[in-house]
Amino acid sequence: MCVGQTAPNRASWPGTLECVAWTVVEVSAAQTYPLRQELLREDRTDLDLHIPDDDTPGAFHLAVKDDADRIVGVATVVPATPEFPAAIPAWRLRQMAVTPRQQGAGIGTALLGAALSRVRALGGATLWAEARDSSLGFYLAHGMQPVPGRHHRVAGVAYSDVVLSLAKP
Repeated sequence: MCVGQTAPNRASWPGTLECVAWTVVEVSAAQTYPLRQELLREDRTDLDLHIPDDDTPGAFHLAVKDDADRIVGVATVVPATPEFPAAIPAWRLRQMAVTPRQQGAGIGTALLGAALSRVRALGGATLWAEARDSSLGFYLAHGMQPVPGRHHRVAGVAYSDVVLSLAKP
């Protein structure tokens, strides 16, 4: 096991157990755009990669950089009250993406963990997301719960809202 790093580098598997080190850092919104384009909007070149939430006061953008300083995962977190009952203040996780080669290696977990730490430090009571159904298992595995009745499709992609209460037990 590669402690504090990704699992074995999938490019070298099977074979060596080479590990790729990575770090979670705060970045500008613009630094998230290449991965947003590649993974979230690959078929929608007509869309602006900048979203209005990028400029929301308090918003922050996270990236995971590998040992070659390449961004391999991104997420944006914004203060946002959902359209369903939730404790306030609430924060929304948006535009989360991990390069396919690194999926399953802990990058998404690191992004979510960093987002949760920051939101908790800011006094957040809820973290929620509009999750692609293809990624729903990731969010559920990390304790988020589906919001009943909150499903929709955009450009043929199915989404479900998920929520996590940050209240201390």
